[in-house]
Amino acid sequence: MKNDALVMMEVKCHLTEDEKITRGSELALHVSKIEALGEEKAEKAKAYKTLIDGHNLEAIQLSGALQNGYEYRQIECRMVKNYAARTVDFVRTDTGELVQTRPFDLDDAQESMFDDECGNEADRHKGKITLLGR
Repeated sequence: MKNDALVMMEVKCHLTEDEKITRGSELALHVSKIEALGEEKAEKAKAYKTLIDGHNLEAIQLSGALQNGYEYRQIECRMVKNYAARTVDFVRTDTGELVQTRPFDLDDAQESMFDDECGNEADRHKGKITLLGR
């Protein structure tokens, strides 16, 4: 008969009180790490969603511009009050193109006596009513 051989096996072992305390501490550490990693994952997912949404918006705007053949831009325009026609015209300063005309509103109809559009003091009050003492 042969000598007995030693082998490793999984065997049920009851935990001692010290082992229970140790395992409890390890469990608490892992639960804490799981919670922290879950929060970090949620924050990163939110940040990536924001980045993706930004790219989606840009893609939609570019697609619309290509499909329509135009886009809206912030362009400097001159506001010109036409008192004879009682309209306010908006003219692009880069091309001189008239982009919008609208009728006067109450504020437009009242020309300011402090407008600096006129060059000199003599021309400044031409065609305006000046109150006495001013």
